[in-house]
Amino acid sequence: MPQLCLRPVESEDVPVIATLLAHPRLVGDRGLDGDRPGRRSVAALAKAVESLVDPEDGEAWVIEAGDPVGVATVGWWWDALTPWAHVVIHPDHQRRGHGTSAALGVLEWVFHSTPALLVEYSVPGWDDAGLGFADSLGGDRVGIRRRTGIRDGRYHDTVEFAMARATWEVRHAS
Repeated sequence: MPQLCLRPVESEDVPVIATLLAHPRLVGDRGLDGDRPGRRSVAALAKAVESLVDPEDGEAWVIEAGDPVGVATVGWWWDALTPWAHVVIHPDHQRRGHGTSAALGVLEWVFHSTPALLVEYSVPGWDDAGLGFADSLGGDRVGIRRRTGIRDGRYHDTVEFAMARATWEVRHAS
């Protein structure tokens, strides 16, 4: 398996990322600001992905394992002490360690390159595999936001997680 790398999103990556995010199994979990819960065209997703080329308040990376397999983002809007992170791996490439490697790389970057005291991330309550993945990263479940979206005609919740700098440092001290 090729080594995984995170590299900044470039303009030529926009159609590739949009195509990856258009997969039906990623509906409701694309990690894009203002994303609607339904299927979207590649063109509509490309428009949303364009902001990842040079994010104003954060960073965005293409996740590559030979070819692009996903996208990772970190944003802090007005508070660099508590950024949020999101990792999306195309379903054809999940369960191969790409998400874990990318998430650990993102957390390492945040805690070595910013003043962040913790990193927040969340998972839709319907996504059992995503919840297991988020738990495996070692952060804490810090809350549940109720009725944050609709999936299959029913409301769903979002489970919130946080990884504290102190926790990261204890677990990843060299």
